[in-house]
Amino acid sequence: MARPGLTAAPPVTDALRLPAPRVRRRILLTARVLIVAAALITLVAVQHLTALTLSLFLIVGQACIVVGALLALGVAVTDVFRRRGVTQLRFEPGDVVFRQGEPGDLAFSIVSGEVEILREMPDGGERLLATMGPGEYFGEMALISDAARTATVRARTAVEVVGIGRADFTTLYAYLPGFQQRVETLMRQRAADTAEKTR
Repeated sequence: MARPGLTAAPPVTDALRLPAPRVRRRILLTARVLIVAAALITLVAVQHLTALTLSLFLIVGQACIVVGALLALGVAVTDVFRRRGVTQLRFEPGDVVFRQGEPGDLAFSIVSGEVEILREMPDGGERLLATMGPGEYFGEMALISDAARTATVRARTAVEVVGIGRADFTTLYAYLPGFQQRVETLMRQRAADTAEKTR
């Protein structure tokens, strides 16, 4: 789906680098495990008041609470940046950028590498709709229509993308008529291509 007249975007060096979705999930899981461990240590300390259990609570339990809370707070802060501003993300081959049916929070422009656009079928299979490379963008339809993602996007190679948050993308879309026209033309073309490939 190459578009004539577009060249690869130059590397964005001042964009904020956010953790990939897989890393984000791991951080959240670690935070939850630490907080649950702290809760269990607290329970033991309350049930069995001894010098050992109280020391365990004061040293290990509180450390688990603090580290778990800081990890969860870090994820919450990066989630704010996912909705606002420009971020730079890296995905390894096979990483899912987003899944069909998920809510949209970012539109992406590919700096380097390739992604594949897939339609998840009712029988559990996948149908390849397109591949995209440097200079192309994806993920805008969910932001404009305020609907769920219509396809799954997976990294075909190592991929560097620049993401723009929903609020900023919709501002550009609303106030730049040329940008709006270009996006709408591309969306119509993609809808027609998708309809043809999923018949």
